[in-house]
Amino acid sequence: MSGTLSAPVQSFDNLCHALSILCESTTLVELFEHLTETLYELSGRQPVALYRRLNTGNLRLACCYPLESKLASQTALLTIRSLDELAASELQYYELKGEHQIWGYIGHLPSTYSEPIHWIRLLIDIAAQRLRLLKAERMAVRQLGLKTRRQLLSKDIKRLSSIDDILQHHGHSWCEIFQADGIALAYHAELYFYGECPTQYSLFQQLLNLNNHRVVDDIIELDGDCQGGVAVQLSLATTSLGWLILFRRQPLVCSSAVDIATPTSFSYWMPLEAPTIVELADDLTIAITALDVVHLNRQLTKTNQRLEGLVHTDPLTQCWNRYYTELVIEHLCSSGGEYAVLMFDLDNFKQINDAYGHAVGDEILRQVVPIAQRSIRNNDHLGRWGGEEFIIIAKGLSQEDGWHLANRLCDNVAQHTFPIPATVTISVGVTTMQPNDTPLVLLERTDKGMYCAKNAGKNQVILC
Repeated sequence: MSGTLSAPVQSFDNLCHALSILCESTTLVELFEHLTETLYELSGRQPVALYRRLNTGNLRLACCYPLESKLASQTALLTIRSLDELAASELQYYELKGEHQIWGYIGHLPSTYSEPIHWIRLLIDIAAQRLRLLKAERMAVRQLGLKTRRQLLSKDIKRLSSIDDILQHHGHSWCEIFQADGIALAYHAELYFYGECPTQYSLFQQLLNLNNHRVVDDIIELDGDCQGGVAVQLSLATTSLGWLILFRRQPLVCSSAVDIATPTSFSYWMPLEAPTIVELADDLTIAITALDVVHLNRQLTKTNQRLEGLVHTDPLTQCWNRYYTELVIEHLCSSGGEYAVLMFDLDNFKQINDAYGHAVGDEILRQVVPIAQRSIRNNDHLGRWGGEEFIIIAKGLSQEDGWHLANRLCDNVAQHTFPIPATVTISVGVTTMQPNDTPLVLLERTDKGMYCAKNAGKNQVILC
């Protein structure tokens, strides 16, 4: 390691050099390596371990020195889980203070080489100050990164369709911000992944424990098959919606420092990372909630459109129903202008139902609609008036134009092959809007024309 100590710290100059190296540390791992190595020299080359203190009071191994395999035999260093165990051990240990409380402890085996105790305390005080500075710097960088991603995420919500979309679009940036290798999201009993994560089975087992766990810490470091993971709740008000879990493959302590059979819980995450991880969880909670709202709004829009269609559409023929047709006629009567109204009825429809059944009769009604739609213009209105009666409203047509339209419709229906051997025909009454016409008067006149066409022999058009 560049700039590290190569001999015991036996002079003030050597100590100053060691402290300057400590003060130049740019990362937590680098700081801890310098701190443990310097204490190793000060303690007469006794193995050193650094433990961080959890909010629960438990301890986790954060770093150790030296990194030779022989350290695996020092179970007194590697298996400590609590302050009580540390105090009961033979280790000499010192507090490493944070901003408001004890951050952790650093200890070594009993020393055979004695340096002035104030040198060691000075070393640890300098390390604590550097730790706080690095924490502030890291927090500032991460908060800036999160702010940028938060703005991008808020812009993306309307175009992203799922939680998986959110992770695929933003997961890489979040992994970079937190130096993570993978992200898992548990939301409403579903799991979503980005990057490198443990198996689903391992995660489900951890989630069972988390959901039964009374949350004390802001974040919870995972053990077992999910070691390297840190979990924080996704919560809205007092309701828990799920969990955000970030994963790292490498602990702060070098994996070659211990025998893999040693039951040691390594530290993959630092307490100073908790606030920004909680910030990310809050961002994701808001984003997922917003996504749910967007999804619900889309569903509501579709439902409203479907309901509107049901209100205005005849369920059998899928053309406009009588209710909507009456609204169109009322609007045209109040607005004035020229338009033709055609009312037509299928001839002998009762006999068709009696002879072939209502299912065949319904099919004939359904087939009449596309025939009529091909006969009229795109902006003309076709509605089912009731039973086998239909109305066409053609805006801008004169009486002569309406006459031609009605005859074309009669021919098209008569020439169509329906699912019965007999020919199906229609009778049509045609009228145009007259001054002072009300909807009732207009419809009565059109209805009269249609019945006149039936009485005149059917399959024909009558103007009225």
